[in-house]
Amino acid sequence: MTRAYGLAATIVFIIATGAIALGQAPKKPAAAGEEVAATIAIMDHIWLDAAHNRDTRTLEWLFADDFVEVHPGGFIVNKQEQIEQIMDPQRTLNELHPDDIQVRYVSPDVAVLTDTTTIRGMSGGVNYDGQQRVIRVFVKQHGRWRAAGAGIARIAAQ
Repeated sequence: MTRAYGLAATIVFIIATGAIALGQAPKKPAAAGEEVAATIAIMDHIWLDAAHNRDTRTLEWLFADDFVEVHPGGFIVNKQEQIEQIMDPQRTLNELHPDDIQVRYVSPDVAVLTDTTTIRGMSGGVNYDGQQRVIRVFVKQHGRWRAAGAGIARIAAQ
């Protein structure tokens, strides 16, 4: 029995010194919340890329059936109305990119993030030129993350 403990101690010592010799510390596994936050941050980019490129297939896949978005001025659009606005031939979009993405809340089935989205363009007769503060809500439905809603407000010039 002492021989088994001695062998086990030797193996642990070799593994530990090998990691030290290589200058590497054992990697901690990512917490579940960190994994969700990373996934949601990527989905934020997918959302904006699809909107910029008028990719309706991705938007249909991404938006939950009961999706809602609050636009500047306070009007609310549903999934179909949002996709129609994105596809509107009158819509111009010269620039669209997020910065300062921060996942604010994570649970197993809900995630909320904010970002600062820079937009240069016009949609539905509304000029969006400038920085917008955006909140996006994602929910897990049938085993995958979907966009449930968003709100957008212009950041006041300082």
